[in-house]
Amino acid sequence: MFSKLFPAGEQLWKNQDDKGVRSRIIAYTPECLIMEWCFHNKGHVVPKHEHYHVQFSYIVKGSAVVTLADGSENLLRTGDAVSFAPNEFHKLVTQEPDTVVTDVFLPLRLDHLEAHMNG
Repeated sequence: MFSKLFPAGEQLWKNQDDKGVRSRIIAYTPECLIMEWCFHNKGHVVPKHEHYHVQFSYIVKGSAVVTLADGSENLLRTGDAVSFAPNEFHKLVTQEPDTVVTDVFLPLRLDHLEAHMNG
């Protein structure tokens, strides 16, 4: 059987670093990972990077400038979303304190899952 529950009370926030970044695993399957990130500080930079996963990012609260592979910078506000193809460079800079972003990764982003579960 594949079904699994992810009660909100078990979705514990984990401090990612000493720069005010927290994350939690919302749900996952062998094919997909849904995570939420809270960036405490305005101006926090998620550096330009790429990975082989498809990624969807949804701004739950706050705002961020997302730089796409073509170099364009785009202001995303609460309720906006963006998608990234596999191996597409992207970057994020928060524009407000306590910005919250939900990310969906396909396939499962095992590095994030293991870091969260083991750290």
